[in-house]
Amino acid sequence: MKSLCSGSQKKLSVCALIVLVAGIPLIAAQAMSTYTVEKGDTLYSISRKYGVSVTALKQENNIKNDNIIFVGQKLSIPGKESEKTAKKEASAAPAARQYDVYTVQRGDTFYNIAKVNDISVAKLKELNSIDDESKLRVGQKLKIPVSYVDTDNARLPDLPSSDPRKYSEKQGDSNLTWPVEKPTVTYTQGKVSGVHLTAKESETVKCIRAGIVMYTGSYRGYGQVVFVQTKADYIYAYTGLASTSVQKGDYVVFGDKLGEAGKDSIKGASQISLMVFLNSKPIDPAKAPRG
Repeated sequence: MKSLCSGSQKKLSVCALIVLVAGIPLIAAQAMSTYTVEKGDTLYSISRKYGVSVTALKQENNIKNDNIIFVGQKLSIPGKESEKTAKKEASAAPAARQYDVYTVQRGDTFYNIAKVNDISVAKLKELNSIDDESKLRVGQKLKIPVSYVDTDNARLPDLPSSDPRKYSEKQGDSNLTWPVEKPTVTYTQGKVSGVHLTAKESETVKCIRAGIVMYTGSYRGYGQVVFVQTKADYIYAYTGLASTSVQKGDYVVFGDKLGEAGKDSIKGASQISLMVFLNSKPIDPAKAPRG
């Protein structure tokens, strides 16, 4: 068999052209093996751009904290083998839960539990095999429709890179329901507004509104944090914790333990901070829904 690149000078020129053209996909593939993160990028948008899964992208780049990427960061785009491994591990993951569990609190009624969870009272009773004569008991566990939230691609509040520690003269009502008991409530100022709450040493930090844990762990200059998103799309940011007791994807209800209060690194006093967001904009935590 004759070589394609043997023979006359004309054939050599053709051969060179073929090699050059054939090499273009290889060069393109090499050029696209890394990606530089730009403003507005998310793991999800990058994964869609290159036709890979978020899981494979995270594994390829050893990303532990979801959505924590920064402008200018170099990301390796996984190849076929990495994608196959990610899909295999994903297929071995536990089956999706069928329902969430709500713990009945003092003052609860079938009506308000059903309303918060966007179902009818009849459906709530049917789901829990409860007849019309039954009454609620504090501490009773009820099945409620599962909350489907994409925690991998959630858009978390854009907090500044460090705690501004700018406190206003405005004081809040300590008699409201807060994550800690009877705190002194001081409003904070700056790019992100919220409240600073005094606490007892290692005091339990409780959830004040049911929802899905979107993020938990160390976050920038805020210590340990827990972000909880409700079914009405409020995001409650509990920050400055010493430790956390929940994991991303957990469904938490009013009164559930989220962690323990931390200490102000400057004053040394026990405290936490609470910020609440709706449509990515901070709102007054005192006006945010409870229960």
